[in-house]
Amino acid sequence: MAKKNPNACAYAHIVFFSLPDRSPSVRQRFIDMCVKYLANHPGQVHFSVADRDVEMTRPVSDRDFDIAMHMIFKDKASYDQYAEDGRHEEFITVAGSISNHRRVFDSYIDIAVDSD
Repeated sequence: MAKKNPNACAYAHIVFFSLPDRSPSVRQRFIDMCVKYLANHPGQVHFSVADRDVEMTRPVSDRDFDIAMHMIFKDKASYDQYAEDGRHEEFITVAGSISNHRRVFDSYIDIAVDSD
């Protein structure tokens, strides 16, 4: 299979956060912070953030997180711009006082299927 040009691909940035205080008020405060600092960046075509589905107990489902945040950028250059943006840097500072662990998954998106 021929290697695709990464500059022609969208870029996904997905982060799973763990919170030492899992109370509903802290969870909502953290979600609100994500929206304030991380939504509506140039080149961002999708942003979503929400609580983990606590009722999902399938053995294959990872339950070692509290908040999931999903971003898709039109390209890697847009992600790179976001990563250096002051709002993102400020989020890292303020979120550190609420979140004790995060896992970050970054990938190119080459093929996408839109549902009806």
